[in-house]
Amino acid sequence: MTNAAAASGDWAVAVDVGGSRREFDAASLPVRIGSDAGADVALAGLPGAIEIGWHVGAFFVQPGRHARNLRVGGEPVTGSRELRDGDVIAFDRARLRCAVGDGRLTLDVEMLVTAGDTAPPDIAEVGRGRGAGDLSITPIAFKPKTLVSGAARRRGPSKAAIAAGAALAVLAVVAWFAFTAKSVELKFQPSAEQVSLPSTVFKVRFGDRFFLRPGSHRVAAAAAGYYPLEASIEVGADADQSIDLSFTKLPGLVTLTTDPAAQAEVRLDGEPLGTTPLTDREIKPGVHRLEFAADRYLTEVLELEVRGAGERQALVAKLTPNWALVTLATQPAGAAVLVDGVDAGVTPVELELTSGERDLEVRLAGYNAWRNRVVVSANQPQQLPEVKLAKADGQVEIVSNPSEASVSVDDEFRGRTPLTVRLTPDRAHRLTLAKPGFETDMRELSVAADSGRRVVIDLAAQYGEIDVRSEPASAEIWVDGQRRGVTPSRLTLTALKHVLEIRRPGFSTAREELTPRPGYPQIRELKLESLDQTSGSGYARTLRTGLVQELKLIPAGQFTMGTSRRELGRPANEILRPVKLTHAFYLGTREVTNAEFRQFKADHDSGEFAGQTLNGDTQPVVRVTWDEVAQFMNWLSIKDGLQPVYEQKSNGWVPVRPLRNGYRLPTEAEWEWAARFAGREGAGLKYPWGVDLPPPDRSGNYGDVAAAKILPTTLATYNDNFPVSAPSGSFEPDALGIHDLGGNVAEWVQDYYVLDAVENPQLVEDPLGPETGDFHIVRGSSWRSHEVADLRLAYRTYESERREDLGFRLARNLE
Repeated sequence: MTNAAAASGDWAVAVDVGGSRREFDAASLPVRIGSDAGADVALAGLPGAIEIGWHVGAFFVQPGRHARNLRVGGEPVTGSRELRDGDVIAFDRARLRCAVGDGRLTLDVEMLVTAGDTAPPDIAEVGRGRGAGDLSITPIAFKPKTLVSGAARRRGPSKAAIAAGAALAVLAVVAWFAFTAKSVELKFQPSAEQVSLPSTVFKVRFGDRFFLRPGSHRVAAAAAGYYPLEASIEVGADADQSIDLSFTKLPGLVTLTTDPAAQAEVRLDGEPLGTTPLTDREIKPGVHRLEFAADRYLTEVLELEVRGAGERQALVAKLTPNWALVTLATQPAGAAVLVDGVDAGVTPVELELTSGERDLEVRLAGYNAWRNRVVVSANQPQQLPEVKLAKADGQVEIVSNPSEASVSVDDEFRGRTPLTVRLTPDRAHRLTLAKPGFETDMRELSVAADSGRRVVIDLAAQYGEIDVRSEPASAEIWVDGQRRGVTPSRLTLTALKHVLEIRRPGFSTAREELTPRPGYPQIRELKLESLDQTSGSGYARTLRTGLVQELKLIPAGQFTMGTSRRELGRPANEILRPVKLTHAFYLGTREVTNAEFRQFKADHDSGEFAGQTLNGDTQPVVRVTWDEVAQFMNWLSIKDGLQPVYEQKSNGWVPVRPLRNGYRLPTEAEWEWAARFAGREGAGLKYPWGVDLPPPDRSGNYGDVAAAKILPTTLATYNDNFPVSAPSGSFEPDALGIHDLGGNVAEWVQDYYVLDAVENPQLVEDPLGPETGDFHIVRGSSWRSHEVADLRLAYRTYESERREDLGFRLARNLE
């Protein structure tokens, strides 16, 4: 409030009732006036209460929830109404005259026996033609000013008149109360010692009954041992009524201790209460669960019925020790005792050990430590047998040349050299060292008590002879990576496992493992296979990458790419051209998977198609560009110690010519040779499964009935059970051991795409395609394929963007 009352901190609203005055400052607004239980100024017999408040520089009045018959200046009020100086608030029987000034409101309250203001005539209605006879005048209570003579004013009323008038007023009030009051019985549980209705003006009590007017009343009652009761009751219209009221019992005062005395943590019904001793703790009446937990004692759980009503009770918890006395003696005495690694005394000793398993250790200089595990039961003392300490072992450090020899002491294996062992003092022990390829060393060894020594033993090597021969001869002999001569040759080698290699230029390297046997000469004859880069003879049939991907050797050969114009479904870009591959090559047996590609690019996501995932770890990776494939190939080449094939130019990634020995995509010629001709006699394959449609069961992953809900057209009678891509290698491989050259996903190849419209009869060797272009060639059908044209192995198309059915596989040069 920005006025004098707010600035001074003085009262803002004052209420004068029957000669008494209540003042309220601005912080106390709004003020409730009426018969509600929460009213700030109680006026009995009114329907509910009204609120007087301050808002935006003005006082206002508004009805409460049960308020009725509220008017200001004769006009009904249902919402908020601003109060002005001189306004009269009519609230049922109450009249509140407003005096507003200097930011303050004074309400002079007057209670009338009758109610009803005279509502002013509707002047508008009169103006519209209503006659005086049509106006309805509502009577309003008023106090006429009595006109008296000057003499009368001077004399005033007589005492008798005043007494008679007072008597009549009292009789009227009594009659009014007797006519409207209701008989109300207040039933208390338990019985109340004191009962009052502090806010009720008109009330009459007869025993346990009160005569009260209908409405809200506040009851205050008290009983020994219970909390004081204050409640609001509603008196209804019935002539005879009964209302039940209950007291809440006071808590009990409980003292908690333990025997023996200990600082025990107490929990009451699972909640922390404190640490004993606890005196006169207030606990609500009823049955409670008390837990007492103290160090070195078992937890004690008790039930206590608290009587309450301020009554004092005491509870003593008998604690059971959670430990026992354990007696230990040694021979000799004076040994230090450790319990669970902590010093506990010197023998002989009586230990107080908590229940459970306890690790005991006894130490005495010049003697071996004694260790034992003891099970202690609460409050169950025990006497351990006397411990006879043995003189301390001596320590021996055993070193051998070479190392890693097996060590046994008294025929018991103790480990491998270098090794430190503990031996019983003052007696001989049998020490044995053994290592394959060396003579066994046996000797006796003794050691003094609590002493140490170092023994170094040189083992004598054992040798065997190996005659190494080769066809053809004059090949280099390598043993464990070291050159040892040329074939034929006799080698003297230690009697250990060795790796023998025979090398000769133009021939494959022969390799085997052997172990010479002393006294038993051996002969090794190895036949070298000549290297043939066309057939792949002499080269490894299978390679594995660092990601354990398998590549198969594909022999070279000559064939005719493309198809005849007469072939059904042949597009114009499948022109016939003779090709010769002069070198065998390696080709991946499976399409590269999501998991393998994510080793290179962890955040790659192949996504999904029509709600079907393409992103499974074993599914072939898709939605990759040709450039991303080239970068994956370089990464894998470097990882496996090979030369990267691709380098970045202004127009993207391109292969270095001639091709290096790292991982790469197959050329188009290599892909078609492997898919249609390699390892087969006669004409090349038309379809991956043969020459006729439809494909036989389980011959590959194509657009089948499993995909009928997500593809517009499919093969009508074929079902491979995969609506989208299948895990790489799910179907049987071809004759070369290669999976999915037809079906599953189409595949990027090395070459740029160019449309050759004219057949070229000239033989081309090892074609790599154009050196530049806008598109790369895509070969093979996919899980979307269902038409004759794209199911054929000769089908070729081109692409520059990612596709949900386009992946790739690895290839690599012979060397």
